[in-house]
Amino acid sequence: MKKLIGLVFCSLMVSQAAAADVVYVSGSKHNLSKADFQRSGNTYTANIEVVGDYGQTLIFDIDAIVAGRGYQDNREVCFTYHPDEPPCHESYTEWLPNFRYVVDLKVSCNGIAIGLDSENKNMLVNEGVRVRDTGREVSLLIDNELVTGGNCQQLQVIVDGTELSSIDSIDLDVLVAEAF
Repeated sequence: MKKLIGLVFCSLMVSQAAAADVVYVSGSKHNLSKADFQRSGNTYTANIEVVGDYGQTLIFDIDAIVAGRGYQDNREVCFTYHPDEPPCHESYTEWLPNFRYVVDLKVSCNGIAIGLDSENKNMLVNEGVRVRDTGREVSLLIDNELVTGGNCQQLQVIVDGTELSSIDSIDLDVLVAEAF
């Protein structure tokens, strides 16, 4: 009998975890990946239906790990050997001393602000030194408790790569629960 109860519980947990498009208040934590988001440039948006907001105090626990590639500005430096030569007879690339990787996590529910977190892996390097390994990863967290008056029906999660070259992966967990 214990095996049957365990099997039923496990099958219920698997079926709940697969439904990442609906979050039930006091339900289980849902995981979303980059594939679950709509992309516009380096901004990724997911809209998630919420069921069970009846005006009670809600706890929002949203955390994300975002990995990608940062960038470093450079400029072309031109020079000539003789004043009669055309400009930029020869050139080289000069790497500027700022490596950038910034990601924002913004969450709202039907226009009600739930929270915002921002993290960076920026680096200041010596001028002329190129950052070879541009891969970075940041952890973002929104943990908030508030009353939405029963108006939280669609959670909007935005992962915004404000200053980076590309987002390679998003691993996001969402939990909306009642305060107890």
